[in-house]
Amino acid sequence: MFGLSKILATVTAVGLVAAACGGTAAPSAAPATAAPSAAATQAQGQLPKPELTKIRIGISAPSEPVQFAEKLADVLGYYKELGITDVTVTGFEGDGKALQALVSGQLDMFVGGASTALNTQLTDTPVKVVAMNSVINTDGLYCKAAIKTKEDVRGKSIAISTFGGTSHGSALIAIGLINLTPKDVVIKEVGGEGTRIAALRGGSVDCIVAGLDNDKVLKDAGLNLIVDVTKGGQWGRSGLMARTDFIQKNPNTVLNVTAGTVRAQNYIFTNNADAATKFAEWAQQKPEAAANAVKAFLDYGLRSMIFTEEAFKAPQQVLATVNPPVATVDLKKAYDLSFLLKLKDLGFYAKYNIPTQ
Repeated sequence: MFGLSKILATVTAVGLVAAACGGTAAPSAAPATAAPSAAATQAQGQLPKPELTKIRIGISAPSEPVQFAEKLADVLGYYKELGITDVTVTGFEGDGKALQALVSGQLDMFVGGASTALNTQLTDTPVKVVAMNSVINTDGLYCKAAIKTKEDVRGKSIAISTFGGTSHGSALIAIGLINLTPKDVVIKEVGGEGTRIAALRGGSVDCIVAGLDNDKVLKDAGLNLIVDVTKGGQWGRSGLMARTDFIQKNPNTVLNVTAGTVRAQNYIFTNNADAATKFAEWAQQKPEAAANAVKAFLDYGLRSMIFTEEAFKAPQQVLATVNPPVATVDLKKAYDLSFLLKLKDLGFYAKYNIPTQ
């Protein structure tokens, strides 16, 4: 897969040698014209025309830069360049609400955690992840001032976005890291990160799962970081996904949306300051806070968006503790790497100088 350029170079070299060796042969009176190869007729990075010109994308965590590439691609006009001229990107409060919109047909694609894709394999409307924004959970378990130690967390309430979502996974990882079980705490669905922070400050919950990029703000408010979830290993944090039936019906559309998103993800790395400005507008954050968050993304974002099955293993193990049937789910049914690999083979990554490793 990663030796494609070398293979092409070898094939080219062999062809030149063959041509030189055969130079003494008399040409035929009417030389046959060889059929052009796919590579010869298709420009580098050129993609097939999408089946749809309209696409609706949901963002389950609009206040986090980890899911910004899908919106940034719209802002920069990348989807339109690829033939998808009518684009709507909508923010939601957590994976659960975004998934409901996807299942009901209000969305075509959405960005959420690998755990959500795994859960849907047990339903009549399974979804698949086609690209991954990040495979690292940069969350922390923050608690009110009175909770200072790991043992103090026992019996307390922990606010998450939605059951089965990424924040739920972070909560379960955090609990495990401090040698507790889900039975030792009370996990509550509260909503997106902003809502969770407000709930913790207001005293309606004891602890919350929140991004480490909010560490200074939360600590300045007198809250305590009890455990760093990044110590829990790889996790499919945010991925671009769609219903399996939508993918089967509109493969070129999915390919083009994926391409636009990958290009926007790369833009965050090459034009970080401008991406931060655009993120501040989208997330309605102060410029300084947005700049810090988008800069921090460079440390945990997956630039190529090319992931591996490893990103699904931890979510499966964690989810199985609260939903045992998930343990039997075939991980390969929860994702589809073919679109990213096709973009690589078509030269899309090379065209825009996007690293693939």
